[in-house]
Amino acid sequence: MLNRKFTLRETILLMFMSVLFLGIFYYLVVAAPVKEEIASCVSQQIPVEDELSAQLMRASRKKKMLDEMENADQVSQGEIKPYNNLKDEMRELYQALDGAISYDLSFSEARVSGTIVRRDISIAFQAGSYETVRNILDKMAESQFRCIIKDLDLSASSGRGKSGGMSKSETISANVLITYYETTVGASDTNGLVYEKEAAAEGTGAATE
Repeated sequence: MLNRKFTLRETILLMFMSVLFLGIFYYLVVAAPVKEEIASCVSQQIPVEDELSAQLMRASRKKKMLDEMENADQVSQGEIKPYNNLKDEMRELYQALDGAISYDLSFSEARVSGTIVRRDISIAFQAGSYETVRNILDKMAESQFRCIIKDLDLSASSGRGKSGGMSKSETISANVLITYYETTVGASDTNGLVYEKEAAAEGTGAATE
């Protein structure tokens, strides 16, 4: 029985079954895994491309803002008030930072050269968009008191939206160094001022003469 010859119909059926088996084996072992890998790569590529586009857009907006701030007349034409005008300057800064998510201020000692007092204030704040950052900076630059924005650094970070879905929220972090100018002319008190070395040396020389 084992030596029986297959009929033509049986031979064709066996060949068909063999081809079918090889096809299924190829699909399960080779084609399907490759297809899944390609689909996975494509699905991963889309978020990467979206993130890259967003990064490029943020970089472009950041550069535009920095260029505008650099080319603009950053010295306000505000009034030079007698020392110590810190309380009013602080009140104005708090109003400018009203749209920020959070902020932190640090103060340097007020330094005097001649009759001009310079007060440096470092400000770190976060906002929800570049437009909000620009509005805050504009309010600072348009101060009623004489000041200048000396340094500005911006960085952006993104995260998932509040619902945890695909929408992303953007946070802009800004670090600003602003200098306010005051004068000792008309000042009722000069306590706390740090005198520049040159001015102190001139005063000593004049006293010696």
